[in-house]
Amino acid sequence: MVALAASARLDADDVLRIRWAEPPADETTLTLRREDTAHTVRLDGAAADLSRLDLAAGTWSVHAAEAEVITTDPGFSLDGLVEYARRSRTRALRTFRAPSGGLRVDVRPVEPYAEVTAVHPAEDKLTLEGFLAYGATPTADEIVAARRKTAEEVTGPVTVTGDRWHAELPNAPFAVETERGFWDLRIGALNVATLLDDIPDKKNKIRFPARHVVRDTDRVRVRAYYTDKDHLAIATTVVANAEAS
Repeated sequence: MVALAASARLDADDVLRIRWAEPPADETTLTLRREDTAHTVRLDGAAADLSRLDLAAGTWSVHAAEAEVITTDPGFSLDGLVEYARRSRTRALRTFRAPSGGLRVDVRPVEPYAEVTAVHPAEDKLTLEGFLAYGATPTADEIVAARRKTAEEVTGPVTVTGDRWHAELPNAPFAVETERGFWDLRIGALNVATLLDDIPDKKNKIRFPARHVVRDTDRVRVRAYYTDKDHLAIATTVVANAEAS
């Protein structure tokens, strides 16, 4: 036996709102289950407040009147994910449709970070734009690229308007590179990442154009890229002038 939901979306207040295609026999409660644990929550006009449930990290299935809730809805929108991340929180809930069609709620701990929404590689600088996620507050007014092996740093200015931020990182200082290097980005204590675009494995799917810093006998190729964790970083490589293209 199943209960069919035409749509099931979680709002920024962690309230799950369901529009039933085929309502369950009992429309008064929902039950979230994971392994041997279950939490029951009251349904108020097809809305269930999940904010006060002690949900451990992991994936929970949703049931109504002992029936699994099945949905054709993906369970989220990109705009909804952005709105959700603009709230201060330490735990994030996300609804999604499992391959079986079952409605699921994913629970995970989160930390403040700087979400990237735009990357503009220019000849003289890398410009980044985004917003502050999960209550992030910059502790510095500059973006820092720190080289992993040597801790050398390249810095650029950051401006913040409301929860929006804009950063510019010059290319010229990367001329210090002597080999292959990788530089991690931070704004104060915040990681710089793109986590809300619903594109997995960005490292192998998104490639930004390279720029070059010319030196006397060679040049340094500077390229933004995504790490395995979808953090934005910089890769630098020393190349001969004839190989620059």
